[in-house]
Amino acid sequence: GQVCPVNGAVSFSDTWGASRSGGRGHQGVDMIAAKGTPAVAVSSGTVSLQSSSLGGITAYLYSGGDMYYYAHLDGYASGISSGVSVSTGQTIGYVGNTGNAQYTVSHLHFEYHPGGGSAVNPTPLVSSLC
Repeated sequence: GQVCPVNGAVSFSDTWGASRSGGRGHQGVDMIAAKGTPAVAVSSGTVSLQSSSLGGITAYLYSGGDMYYYAHLDGYASGISSGVSVSTGQTIGYVGNTGNAQYTVSHLHFEYHPGGGSAVNPTPLVSSLC
């Protein structure tokens, strides 16, 4: 049981490895959606909330040894805090453009880290779920 990490109208394309600021390669998929669209738990697990200059308002979801990273959120859902257990499809936060995405369209930057290791291209996963 997994669900699309964006609960609403969404579009995305495979931008894995595309150039980003600071010589980085893109390690996720940018899921374009209206600001405020719910970003939900792709599967059940535990959340850890952080913020950074790059990702803005972010959340990490740990589920069955895997890690999912949600960035550029507009804010967190009520009742969501670090260490909280969430169920599949539960709203974690809302699509936005915080961090280094402040001049871009609202989107969820979504990463998939199997086994908690390095990021892998999440496009096939979200293509199967959304």
